Amino acid sequence: MRQPTAPGLWTLFAEGLRHGSALLSQELTLLQRETDGNIRAILGLTARFGTVAVLVIAALVAFLVALVKGISALTGSEIAGALIVGTPFAMVALVLMVLGLRRMARDNLYPRRFERQMEKDAELVQRT
Repeated sequence: MRQPTAPGLWTLFAEGLRHGSALLSQELTLLQRETDGNIRAILGLTARFGTVAVLVIAALVAFLVALVKGISALTGSEIAGALIVGTPFAMVALVLMVLGLRRMARDNLYPRRFERQMEKDAELVQRT
């Protein structure tokens, strides 16, 4: 009776590559499905948060209009009511704008940490 022969080294190598490529293909397919699901979930959450933001802004505008109307009923002037309600918002906006402009100044945009690190590295190289 003839004994079955063991597969050759090249046959085993080719079979290993085939199985490895099949496994890699399956894992990439799984990664793609999982990523697609995550992207869909993120887009859904973004849409929900966007809707919430629009509704909150609309509610705040309605509240501010009601506040202006209430103050104008007390003072007798709608202009005075609008000024009383709008002035704090204008002041906060002005402060935020000044702070933002200061932060965006050219001197603040330089990479200071990078410069300091490069100076330290240059000193270290000069010492050795």
